[in-house]
Amino acid sequence: MSLLSWLLTLVGLFCLALAMADHHRWLMGHDPSTRTQRLLRGIGILLLTLSWLAATGAWGPALGSIAWCGLLTVAAAPLVLARTYIRTGRR
Repeated sequence: MSLLSWLLTLVGLFCLALAMADHHRWLMGHDPSTRTQRLLRGIGILLLTLSWLAATGAWGPALGSIAWCGLLTVAAAPLVLARTYIRTGRR
């Protein structure tokens, strides 16, 4: 269950990052439309909520919430490293 929760967190954070103009421009080469930003934010929030529900379902509400906070950190790390060290050809 922790793998499912981690994957949902990773994709949710990725969607939230793509909803930001700077990250979207870095990866896609253009600014996102307002509709795209709202859609990505909604999907990101939904996936993070599902991730929290999976963590609390597996470990209970108290320990699951604490574990989910750790999963947020572990899922954010590859995204931060990718943004820092991977260069796209669009610069």
